[in-house]
Amino acid sequence: MQVTIPGDVKELVAKRGLKESDIVDVVNTAEKEKKYLKKGNDALAKKRIGDIMVYVMCDLSGKGTAVVKTAYSHKMNLGKVVNLMSESEWKTADGKPVSDGHIEVEYMTVRRNAPALVVPETGDAFLEEYLAVKTIAAAEGLFEKKRA
Repeated sequence: MQVTIPGDVKELVAKRGLKESDIVDVVNTAEKEKKYLKKGNDALAKKRIGDIMVYVMCDLSGKGTAVVKTAYSHKMNLGKVVNLMSESEWKTADGKPVSDGHIEVEYMTVRRNAPALVVPETGDAFLEEYLAVKTIAAAEGLFEKKRA
């Protein structure tokens, strides 16, 4: 798959400390394994790289191409599904439903529940950007500060 990262997204990715090569790897791995979520032309993929989970949202409207819209990450470990709520607008790559729900997240031995997009069939969960770059990032910073 041809992955394109527009200039403004390259700047955002750099500010978030992510490597362009990792972004491309996330997209290609998700496409190869057919493990991503989709909503219209948008696709949301994730992959653990080292100690971080990297997410990439891209537009798949072009044949054989992915245009990256955003990318973000977190260090939290995603755990078991706590509950499932209503069906979301997202579907799996093969068209199965994805639900809004809550999962257990863990970082530095602290466990909490967090909202997530959950694949009911597998229990696989995806954190959305608003949560990862604000709430989760703040929590990780606080935990790291307490440990220092």
